[in-house]
Amino acid sequence: MRLFGSTKAQRTPDGHRFGRDLAHETHRGWRKLVLIRHGQTDYNVRHIHQGHIPGIPLNEEGQREAAATAAAIRDLPLTAIVVSPLQRTMETAGYINEGRGLTIQQDKDLIEVDFGPYAGQCWDELDVRGGEWARFVRDPRYAPKGVESFEQVQRRAVRAMEHWRMAPNMGEWVALVTHSDLVKLIVQHYIGMPLDNEPRLNLDNAAVSIFAFPPDPRHHPTLIAFNWTSPAQWLPTATKA
Repeated sequence: MRLFGSTKAQRTPDGHRFGRDLAHETHRGWRKLVLIRHGQTDYNVRHIHQGHIPGIPLNEEGQREAAATAAAIRDLPLTAIVVSPLQRTMETAGYINEGRGLTIQQDKDLIEVDFGPYAGQCWDELDVRGGEWARFVRDPRYAPKGVESFEQVQRRAVRAMEHWRMAPNMGEWVALVTHSDLVKLIVQHYIGMPLDNEPRLNLDNAAVSIFAFPPDPRHHPTLIAFNWTSPAQWLPTATKA
């Protein structure tokens, strides 16, 4: 859908070693932020932008996906759950919280991209139409009137991450239930991937991605997992090819 041009890659910061797995002793006590995309909706199936439209529930497949992810991470010692304040994320968080009894908190910075007048429209049809939409999907720093640019979305998504990495009394494992573009933009920021390259990342419904944040906010986190589902959503399609 988005066809941003490529830009120069960023250099890995000095002064910190990356790539340690969770078993490494230096990860003890690090804040883990578990990013979870919501399960499938009928809008996903029909390629319709949901944006901030209220009242969009998970469909039957989305409920199955959310339940499968919840079961797969049942032993993960989550200590808090924070969600985007939309129905599809709240429903997904409900599955994750089954048997945990945690208080689900909302964070508006985790909400879906505000597509403004494009919400409720099919992106396949918009791609054919062109116009301002064509510029929007090619330039992450541009947005038509009433629409949020991807640069703006990334800024607030990272703001949420930085808040929850340091928030007191949250425990070690904090789940953030949010949306596809937000997770991808977050990953791009922390691994130094140019904003223009967002289309190179795929994120499935109900997928889990995990960052481990060191206590020192000057140091970057480690990406532990990205686009993990149980079972792998791409596998059935690949085996049928």
